[in-house]
Amino acid sequence: MAKPVKLSNGRYWRTQTQALEHFKKMLARYNIGEKVTDSSDHDDLSALLMRYDSVMLANEETKTGAGIDYFSKQRNVGEGWSTDGFHVHRIDGTSIDFSYISAVKIESPP
Repeated sequence: MAKPVKLSNGRYWRTQTQALEHFKKMLARYNIGEKVTDSSDHDDLSALLMRYDSVMLANEETKTGAGIDYFSKQRNVGEGWSTDGFHVHRIDGTSIDFSYISAVKIESPP
């Protein structure tokens, strides 16, 4: 059974696969270190993070933190791996990476 993805900004996909493809294409449009400048992309990423944060436990840090300033594409590097991804830059000057894949696949409240 297909799992639809609905965001608070009105964006809707009939399947998670369609939503994942949307965000994959969005990521590909930007270069490493580049700020997300398209307002529609910013709105979709903000709504995606709100979806993710809506299911966080009370004692867990949200990805939006103090509030969203902007998004960028960055290279995430770990031991033996690297991948490109989005980072949220918060109004308090902090930033954190997030997985659009995890955010799309998270079970959101009805």
